[in-house]
Amino acid sequence: MRHGWRTSSFSSNGASCVEILEADGATYLRDTKEHGDGAVLHLDRSAWAAFLHEVARDVPSANGAVEVTADDGGRVVRETSSDAVLFFRDDEWTAFRRGVLAGEFGAADAG
Repeated sequence: MRHGWRTSSFSSNGASCVEILEADGATYLRDTKEHGDGAVLHLDRSAWAAFLHEVARDVPSANGAVEVTADDGGRVVRETSSDAVLFFRDDEWTAFRRGVLAGEFGAADAG
């Protein structure tokens, strides 16, 4: 397991992208544009695996932990337990999805 917050290698500059942290048996998700001051979403191992599967297939979320919806040039990711929300532009989401498909964040069978 890698330590510290990280982004996809497909992110252009690391300053505006989906950022994850693996810690305490869970994965945390935030937006680098918030500079550490914004919402942080929490996904346990099974929810993270389901989320990666959904991102890889570009299908609506059904994992129970977060909901992802397309909205005005990007994606809205809402944590169902807290209603915390992150907004990622299309280019940010595309870079994250490419990283998911490349296996940078764990297994996500794209089949």
